[in-house]
Amino acid sequence: MAISETAYAQVHESAGLFDASRAFGRLFARGKDAIDLLHRMSTNDLTPMESAKSLAVLTVLTNEKGRIVDVLKVVRDEMGDVALITSKDKDQTVIQWLDKFTIKEDARFEPATDMLAQFLVCGKNTNSILSKYAGQDLEGVSNSAVFALHVGEANATLVKGPSLAGNGWFILTSRDSANIVWKQLEADVLASGGAVMDEELFEVLRIENGMPLAPNELNEKHNPLETTIAKDAVSFTKGCYIGQEVIARLDAQGKVQRQMMGLRFGDGVPNVGDRIADEALVGTPLGEEIGEITSIAISPAHGAIGLGYVRGKYANPGTVVSVKDSEGNKLAATLVML
Repeated sequence: MAISETAYAQVHESAGLFDASRAFGRLFARGKDAIDLLHRMSTNDLTPMESAKSLAVLTVLTNEKGRIVDVLKVVRDEMGDVALITSKDKDQTVIQWLDKFTIKEDARFEPATDMLAQFLVCGKNTNSILSKYAGQDLEGVSNSAVFALHVGEANATLVKGPSLAGNGWFILTSRDSANIVWKQLEADVLASGGAVMDEELFEVLRIENGMPLAPNELNEKHNPLETTIAKDAVSFTKGCYIGQEVIARLDAQGKVQRQMMGLRFGDGVPNVGDRIADEALVGTPLGEEIGEITSIAISPAHGAIGLGYVRGKYANPGTVVSVKDSEGNKLAATLVML
């Protein structure tokens, strides 16, 4: 389905509002050992959250091979309550994975997807729209900062989200308060010259931004070092976690096999799952395939664009490749850095 070019321009020029409730999952983390367990089970350092409130940390649950189980945004609000933002339809997967390793810890992970709404405000005017509800200027604040929002009679929690169209914040609020918060944010975004976003526009913006999502880019075929989130979600100074030895070895030896890249196409639009090929490799022991398309969108500004994984040796911006579909047809594409 074609997106609205007017809405696309309005988001880039001002702001956009998206109901992300169905695009992500949410959990509550309960018990005095919940943060400690998450710290010991995932890639990032969560120890600051044990003593400090109003913090958020991006981290990854990995399996024994260092592959992605799911990416989590761990959010501790000003009251000390902890929520997890998971990938879409991954809330139960995360609960089952964590429960498997919970022995004597006082830690419980409970579904919250139906209890909490999740909105996204993005674009260059986002900070000015939200600052009045946070009670402070949001320019230049840390990506780990969490703020309490007061929108009329409703309360919500503000946490940094993906920088779509230049900036982005997630708002978490109870279902009882969701309508109040949404209506006010909608009025503010429209008054700023922005637009309400649908799922198709969100998909275009997140591919433009190089934002990986499950199951396309985030899955057990890949490890965090192959994605664009590693710099924010992986600590190389913390202690052990499941998959840590594999990830540390790949980093130390420089043997990350694939790299997530952007692709810009000329004529034609490929499909998710199509193979990325380098014609120069035809007839060599490596063959011609060097990667796979994981996401596709049509951008009003850039035309057909996509995300994919490419063998590390060939993941060079500006490289012209071919994308081959299941019938052997080929389209030209250029690799771009995200």
